[in-house]
Amino acid sequence: MIPETIDAARNGDAGAFALIVERYRQSVFRICVRILGDGDEAEDAVQETFVRAWQSLQGYDPRYSIATWLRTIACRLCYDVLRRRKRRRRYEQEALRQRGGDCARDPESDAAGRDLETLFRKVTSALAPMQKTVFVLAEIEGLPFEEVRRITGWSAVQIKSNLYIARQKVRMALEKEL
Repeated sequence: MIPETIDAARNGDAGAFALIVERYRQSVFRICVRILGDGDEAEDAVQETFVRAWQSLQGYDPRYSIATWLRTIACRLCYDVLRRRKRRRRYEQEALRQRGGDCARDPESDAAGRDLETLFRKVTSALAPMQKTVFVLAEIEGLPFEEVRRITGWSAVQIKSNLYIARQKVRMALEKEL
């Protein structure tokens, strides 16, 4: 991205910011959909990412890539969505238990085909939010370790341990599925 475009956007030029959105929208969406596993939620996260980016452009540090900065915003948003989803799921399961119902398997996921994307979603859905985030960034997106660290803001130990656990879980789940 041309530094002049970024500078113009930082000075309030909405047209310049629109160019940034156009340039990075697909890559931000790809990360969001891989982390969240749902196109609609990913689309919401992309929109929120760019809203937050616009609102906090003055805080952007030009020493780093604009792509890294946008990925950071998107990943943190997705991480929050995953944590809320996990809490909501626990609450719903507890409510079902209290009413005497059992937590039936999701018929939609049971009926899904065995294509790679479906298998990926199924395998990664069991990962904790932190594990899923670092797995998608490092293994799926292929980002270098240092960029994963900058995006997440987590320590090297946190990233390495969560990535190790995620790889183990994915490997075991794939062996079970295949």
